[in-house]
Amino acid sequence: MMKKTLTASLFAMISTSAIAFTPSADQIAQFQKLPKSQQEQLARQYGVDISVLTGASSSKGRSTNTVPQDPIRANAPKEVSYDEQMKKLAEEEEGKLQPFGYEMFAGQVDTLTPVDNLPVPNDYVMAPGDEVAIQIYGKSSEELNLVIDRKGRLNFPEFGPIAVSGQTFADMQTHLTNIIKQKMLGVDVLVSMGAMRTMQVYVVGEATQPGAYNVNGLTTVTQALIASGGIKESGSLRHVELKRKGKVVERFDVYDLLLKGDSRSDVRLLSGDTLYIPTKNSSVELDGAVKRPAIYELKGKTTLSRLLSFGGGLQPNAFLSKVNITRMGSNGYEQFTVDMSTSKGKNFIIKDGDKVVVSKAAESLNNAVALRGEVARQGAYNFKKGMKVSDIVSSVRTDLKQSADLNYALIVREINKQRDIEVLQFNLGEAIANPNSKENLSLQESDQIFVFNSGLDLEYWFGSYADEREQKRKEEEKKQAESQLAQGSTNTSLPMGTNVNGEPLQQRNVETVDASTGALIKTESATKLKTDDGETVSKSEQLRQQSREKLLTPIIARLKSQATLDNPARLIEISGAVKYPGIYPLSKTGTIKQVISAAGGLTEEAYLDSAEWTVREVNGSELITEQRKISLRDALSADGEKNFTLTEQDRLIVKTKPNWQEGYTIELQGEVVFPGTYSFIRGERLQEVIERAGGLTEYAYADGSVFSRERLKRLEAERLKILNMQLKQEIGNLALRRQNSSAQYTTPPADAMLIADDLSKTEAMGRMVISIPRAIEGDKIANLMLEKGDKLYIPARNPVISIMGEVQFASNQLFEPNMTVEEYIEAAGGTKKQADTDRIYVVRADGSVMIPNNSYWFSRSDKPLAPGDTIIVPLDTDYLDGLSTLTSATQILYQIGVAWSAVKD
Repeated sequence: MMKKTLTASLFAMISTSAIAFTPSADQIAQFQKLPKSQQEQLARQYGVDISVLTGASSSKGRSTNTVPQDPIRANAPKEVSYDEQMKKLAEEEEGKLQPFGYEMFAGQVDTLTPVDNLPVPNDYVMAPGDEVAIQIYGKSSEELNLVIDRKGRLNFPEFGPIAVSGQTFADMQTHLTNIIKQKMLGVDVLVSMGAMRTMQVYVVGEATQPGAYNVNGLTTVTQALIASGGIKESGSLRHVELKRKGKVVERFDVYDLLLKGDSRSDVRLLSGDTLYIPTKNSSVELDGAVKRPAIYELKGKTTLSRLLSFGGGLQPNAFLSKVNITRMGSNGYEQFTVDMSTSKGKNFIIKDGDKVVVSKAAESLNNAVALRGEVARQGAYNFKKGMKVSDIVSSVRTDLKQSADLNYALIVREINKQRDIEVLQFNLGEAIANPNSKENLSLQESDQIFVFNSGLDLEYWFGSYADEREQKRKEEEKKQAESQLAQGSTNTSLPMGTNVNGEPLQQRNVETVDASTGALIKTESATKLKTDDGETVSKSEQLRQQSREKLLTPIIARLKSQATLDNPARLIEISGAVKYPGIYPLSKTGTIKQVISAAGGLTEEAYLDSAEWTVREVNGSELITEQRKISLRDALSADGEKNFTLTEQDRLIVKTKPNWQEGYTIELQGEVVFPGTYSFIRGERLQEVIERAGGLTEYAYADGSVFSRERLKRLEAERLKILNMQLKQEIGNLALRRQNSSAQYTTPPADAMLIADDLSKTEAMGRMVISIPRAIEGDKIANLMLEKGDKLYIPARNPVISIMGEVQFASNQLFEPNMTVEEYIEAAGGTKKQADTDRIYVVRADGSVMIPNNSYWFSRSDKPLAPGDTIIVPLDTDYLDGLSTLTSATQILYQIGVAWSAVKD
């Protein structure tokens, strides 16, 4: 619409003031987007030199008349400008109705030049210009190509002219064959069609490109319309007229062809025929629940039922009782509502300009109940009065999936005209097994039954029972045998070091380094079962949880949305020792037993003697919260269902049994008599578990023990993240200051960033410095209480001193009781240039750090070096001004890096 408006305004300016015409840049750009043929047509129509608008140079005295473009084939898609494409796309997105039928004739203008290879029908009427191919064979052979002259004759070289004009193609074949056989004895004749004549016809009126067209003798009305580029949307599809010598010889209704497939009016044209396309007189809009919404053209008296047949009929969800018709009259718009289920409504007369909208029926369940979730056949079922759950789900095997949860199911029921809902909970398994039980609830119209997932792995339990490994082994053996046969080998034995599947054999005893303690542990990993432990969430539990979340989320959202001041949302929260704690819809009966069943039941650590029930009550404008102590054992009994009824917004906390423990173990590694993983009870101490493990061996080095704790590991990991973030922030600030000042640094900040990257990759250990000798002796402080996941590694005596950091050659030296720190550093080649000699420190074998004072530096102190100690020479970080955090970072890196250096070698 915008393009048409702009083009019209542009040429209106041209026609009113051709001399002073100065179109804007936007108008010229819009005109240049049009196809060339349209540009030339508009230029001719308004008598304007096209070069003025396209920017092309115009020669002096050059005529403004342009040479028409060479035509392309009629079936080619019509060239559409960018703006037209955008307009059509926008109209389709907005759902704007399009006129019906015009796209059939859309195409490029074409002359339809004669085509020689088309089959000629027998009723084709011969006329001047047609070529006839005659082949004579037998006693004599000859091939003739004769053209019918203007007098309608074929001129034979041997026996003169023969009149054939006006005869059909079949009659002409018979006529010529008889004449030739009579005049030429002993020959056979084959008559066929050569090139067909070219004739001129006219397409006028509301054609895209009206004018005269040269077409062949087989051209029909529709082909001529396509050759002219189609019919404008202002043209009529119902009243196309074929005129011959000034008289109408055929009226062509395109709707007969499009809607009925009736092509009887699509007759062949003769030379001089004229196709006249009048303007469209009347049209109506048909929208809504019909199969083909569009703008349709009326022809004569049209009823509503007739119009609906134009639209392909009604959709299944069409609401026939109220069809809305908007009519524009002299007094404005007038509204009609017609009942199509009556004969009066079907015969309602449609007038020009009417807008007919067929509404959709309400998307509600009528006379039905719905079944959803883990069922064999989801969908709606016919409702009959007195129906119960067992009438819809009568068999566990045939009506439910194998993964259906039989203990928890819901019925969602609408209770008023506002479509508010209430929820009823029941035991599906009991309802099916015992139809007379109270769990077999009565249904009402529009009820929806929800069945949840039990978490059963259907693929494993009910899939193929074939042993995949055995099948894989056979396939590998077959491939190996085929390969050996192709190589001429007869040895079918498996290679050494492989199993029956051709895979490398695993070693029974595998040595691994524990990342927490640095201990070298031997485990029988090849034979250890890789089954989930008690703390791992199983796939079954995940499936049950996902099923509950998927089905309950919209129900809970609907209950929240319908809540009011006087009617709070019927929801309840349960937490604690249940399988799936969370918020659940509160059933109409609302017992504690039902809520626990909704949450998947109690876990094994649930405490039945006491639970906390929080009740909320509104007293006027005040909210009162009350905590009640109840016995779950009583609440789950038969009488408890009556005495423990929950209300909306209540909360139930299921407590855990006192001293309940699961997975409380400690791993003893190294030099204990019986190393391994030991269980303990809360409150047990380190000394007791070491005694249970048989105590220390004679080779144990208790002062070098490494103790790791999971809780400390998590804290350490969080602190490393914070330190890394602070470090990178300071490096960034320094880099920014360096760009804005003349400060010089011996090392660029990029090198410092490498330290931060190393720190981010460092794994937390969670090591705690303890004294095992004091713990064994029963010291109250050293003999710490055990926690879940603790690890203790007691190494063998290792008489080695390690020298690490900024020394010439980091190494491990044999422990000499009389050697000082300085002597060990000298044995490692001395310090490097960037070493920070003022911060040299010693990491003891037990993890503690010793920083000797100045008076004892490089000399024997009251705490001399011991086997397993590590001397650290840190990097001098003062070369990067302001990077104070870097010192701490390097120290942490070194401490973590050598945390078990004394015990791993």
